[in-house]
Formats: sequence, C-alpha cells, structure tokens
Amino acid sequence: MPDYQKMYHSLFNDVTDTISKLQQAQQKTEELYMDSKETILTPFVKKSEELDKKPSPTKKKSPSHEER
Repeated sequence: MPDYQKMYHSLFNDVTDTISKLQQAQQKTEELYMDSKETILTPFVKKSEELDKKPSPTKKKSPSHEER
C-alpha cells in the first residue's frame, strides 16, 4: 500500500520550494526594474480616492415590475 503521508509531505515540500523560488524571481525582477535608470514612477490613485474627488453620477432607478 502506498505511503500517502510520505507522498503528501514530499509534494507539499516541493510545491512550497517552487513557490519560494517564484517569489524570489519576482522580487529580483522588480528590483532590476526599480534600479533601471529609465524607470518613471507614477503614483497609483485608489478608486476610493477618485470617487472622493469627483461627484458620483446619478443612477436611474430601474422601473419596478408594476411600472413596466
């Protein structure tokens, strides 16, 4: 009978190691991008901040079943 616990732990460890390697690769790439002399950083404005600055458009109420 296969040792499922051993198989699970092996798979879990390999997946965890792979995720860690992908995160390291992403971080390395981000650092290379940030260190680039051509990098132009622009601030990101959250949607909630945009909504605070602009008046929200009025939304028409859809007709009820009886009004149709």
